[in-house]
Amino acid sequence: MKKATKVLITCSVAAAIFFGFRQADFSSLTAVLESRLSRWVTFGDETYMTPVYNGDYRLIFDENFDESPLDPAIWNDQYLASWTPDMEAARAIYEVEDGNLNLIINEDTQPWNPEFDGTVRTSSVMTGNRTGLHEFKEGLEVRNDIEPFMGFISQYGVFEIRAKMMNSLGNMCAWWLVGIQDTPEQDVEVDVFENALNFGNVVTASLYAHRDPLAREQHFVHDVGDADLSNEFHLYTFEWTPEGFVFYFDDEEIGTFDAEVVYPMISILSAYEGRENWWVGPFDPAAPYPKMFQIDYMKVWKKVPEDYEQVAKLKIVSQDEATFSLEAGQYDIEHSQLVGFPSYVTLRYNDGTDTQQWVKWQELTPAILSKLDRFGTFEIEGEIIGLPEAIVGNRKAIIKIVVTQSD
Repeated sequence: MKKATKVLITCSVAAAIFFGFRQADFSSLTAVLESRLSRWVTFGDETYMTPVYNGDYRLIFDENFDESPLDPAIWNDQYLASWTPDMEAARAIYEVEDGNLNLIINEDTQPWNPEFDGTVRTSSVMTGNRTGLHEFKEGLEVRNDIEPFMGFISQYGVFEIRAKMMNSLGNMCAWWLVGIQDTPEQDVEVDVFENALNFGNVVTASLYAHRDPLAREQHFVHDVGDADLSNEFHLYTFEWTPEGFVFYFDDEEIGTFDAEVVYPMISILSAYEGRENWWVGPFDPAAPYPKMFQIDYMKVWKKVPEDYEQVAKLKIVSQDEATFSLEAGQYDIEHSQLVGFPSYVTLRYNDGTDTQQWVKWQELTPAILSKLDRFGTFEIEGEIIGLPEAIVGNRKAIIKIVVTQSD
C-alpha cells in the first residue's frame, strides 16, 4: 500500500468489518453476531455488509483492542501450547486498557518451556493454534493435543499494527506469522520485527523457510534513526503478494523478501524475556516490572483488482475449487478429520477481493469412510466459519476428494 493511499475512507457504517465474527465455539456464533449487529445494514429480509475501503484496499480485519478479555473467537492466549510441559506457563498475561493490548512480563512469570527454550518467558496471543504448530527446535515432543483453531488467517494483503516496544535489556517484542500447517510444508515463518534494546535502535526482520521447499532464509536490519521505539507508538506494516513481502516503518519502505508463500498464515504478537544465556543478549535484572509490549491496533486489507471497483454492498460470488487427493485406504484421522485435509476455503467477492475462511467439515461418517477405500471422486461439504447466516445464506464450503488406485 503506497503511503499516498493511507487515508481511511470512512462511511456511515464504518464498523462493518465482518472478520470479527470468527469463532472458537461454533455454538456461540449467534451471541457474537447479536453483540455486533450494528456492523450490518438490514432492509426488510436483506442483510448485507457495507465495506470500508482505504484507497484501493478493502479492510478485512479490524482489531482495535477495545474490549476485555480478548475475543476467543479470534485470539488464542496459549503460546505454541502443544510443546509446553505447563499449559499455564504458556498462557499470556495481558490487559486491555485505554484502547491498547498490553502483553505483560512480570517478575514471577515462569519459563514457558525450560527444556527447549531455557529461561525464556513469554506473553503471546495468536490468531490460530493446533497440535505441532511451529516446531521451532529439533527433538521437540508433543506434550498437549490442541484442537485446531483458526481465528483469523489470510493469504496476501496489507497487514499493519501500531505498537510500542519494551525498553529493557533481555526483553524482545515480536510480530510474526507462521503457516497454518495443514501439511508439514506449510511452514514458513515471517518475523515482521523482532525488536530488542540489545539490538540498538533498529527494526530486524527475518524469513525462515523451515520445511517449505519454495522458500529461502532471508533477513534485513533497518536503522530507524531518531525514532523512539519504546516511548512512542510507531506503525509497522507489510504488504504480502504472490511475489513476496514489502515492509514499511511509519509508512516508509525499509526492506523486502522474495518468497512464494502459497497458503494462509497465522499472526502472533509476543513479548519475551530471557534471563540467562539467551540469544538476544544480556538481561538487566534491575529493570522494573511489569514490562509491557503495547499494541494499539491490528488491521488487514485486501487489494481490489484493477478490473474491479469498490462496491456499496459486499457479497460472496464464488469459492475457489478445493481438492484433496489420496490413495485408496491410505489415510489417517486426527481430531475427527483427515490428516493433511485443508482447514479453509478461499471465498471471492463482488469487488474482486478474496478471503480465506476456516471451515468445519462434515463428520466422517461410515459412508464417507467407505468411499476413501475405493477408487473414485466425491464431494463433501462444510460450514463456513466466521460469517453470519444472513450473509452466507445456504452456501456451504465444498471440497472434492479424489481417491486414486493404490499401488
